[in-house]
Amino acid sequence: MNFIKSLTVILCVLVLSNFSNYVLAADYSANTKQPVLTEALNRLEAMNNKKVLDVIQGQNSTNKPIRIMFRDLAALGYGTCEAVTAKTSEGKLVILISSNYKTAPVEAIACLIAHESVHHENTKTYEEEVRAWTMEVQTWISFTQVNPSLKSGDSKLVKRLNYLSKLYTKDGNQMTTISNIIANNPAYSSLKKS
Repeated sequence: MNFIKSLTVILCVLVLSNFSNYVLAADYSANTKQPVLTEALNRLEAMNNKKVLDVIQGQNSTNKPIRIMFRDLAALGYGTCEAVTAKTSEGKLVILISSNYKTAPVEAIACLIAHESVHHENTKTYEEEVRAWTMEVQTWISFTQVNPSLKSGDSKLVKRLNYLSKLYTKDGNQMTTISNIIANNPAYSSLKKS
């Protein structure tokens, strides 16, 4: 009888723990309707990247959820960008990810979201850009520590992230080389330094 009681208790605990994980999963419908982007947010959640998710869900300069979508950035004048953060006429923030990356691994897309989440501050400074790149590369490193096979992807975005993480690691987990890349990139020439 004690065996049956113990087995029942164990089964109840297992069922409740699975149910609580389901119930506690965040709702990202205010952020996106695109399944790939929802999955990217779920991956950030699985990595406990609370800082990024809090910003995305409304703990940002607008106090509103940030919309995330794929767009043809070249058509918008941002052809050299992987993603951009913009403010709408209603004062809401939107993250636009290059539609070229729709088929990239969701973890790589999640890294772009992590990067762009820093731009909610909208200071347009060199330091903000370095923080954004730092968030992106650290997020990629976290994903690849859990799943090293992500590094072997052949998408342009994965190759870029691998290159950045290699530079970051080579610099002793510092942004020295990447900061120089940002400083010498014409796309960031108008950024002010604090």
